[in-house]
Amino acid sequence: MKAIYFVCALLLAMGAGAQQTVHIKNAVGTCVIANISPEKAKETALFNARLDALRKAGIAENLIVDITQMGEVFLETSNLEIGGSITGFDLVSDDVKFIEEGGAKVLIAEVVINATVIKYDKESDPSFRIQVQGIKSAYREKETLTFSVTPYQNGYLRIFLFEEDGTGDQLYPDKEKEPDMLLSKDGTIKFPLNGQYYYRLEKSDRTKAKEINRILFLFLKDDIHFAENHISLQAVSNWKAKISPDRRTQVFTEFAIER
Repeated sequence: MKAIYFVCALLLAMGAGAQQTVHIKNAVGTCVIANISPEKAKETALFNARLDALRKAGIAENLIVDITQMGEVFLETSNLEIGGSITGFDLVSDDVKFIEEGGAKVLIAEVVINATVIKYDKESDPSFRIQVQGIKSAYREKETLTFSVTPYQNGYLRIFLFEEDGTGDQLYPDKEKEPDMLLSKDGTIKFPLNGQYYYRLEKSDRTKAKEINRILFLFLKDDIHFAENHISLQAVSNWKAKISPDRRTQVFTEFAIER
């Protein structure tokens, strides 16, 4: 077991390269609470605090962020990938308060974090990519998920499915049902690989009429595995950020599960 862990750690170190890690204290993010719930405002404030940490680390002065791809706190834009990313953070404070603005009191959510930022020394490899087909925008509960993946270079695929609350599972590889393998370039692979195995979709809260799920297809040049027992959107995001952009590519999308 120790030998396997050592090999995984060595591969991750190779994928990370000679990158610089910066520790940022008291990065601040805010969001005005207007036509938005306090919970959603706090999510946005946390997102903005992460952006502030990246700016303070010298990643970029002007970050252009596609909020539709935010995936709660999953930062994923080409601008962020070029310079660096956050590999972890600790919450310092999380508050809702009034501030003076233009002679009036405004209710805001404010989040303060201490963050660990990795600064990349290499950019993404445009030739290393995958195409994903077959993911619909909505599914009925109990419906099965099928899709195909076409890699344009040889590599290793990791597929994660996240529920609306950010908790998740790894769909592929599965040690018992669908073991890991090197995918060959220009060959289309249909999932599930095992004809007796199904990705059956269910809402975590059946009282809801609709839930949003997110799915991450992470394609790697190196045979690196997510080694943590608890799978979540945040944990996978932190792990992925430690891998140099030139050693990975991804497709990240979402779909609804309806009654």
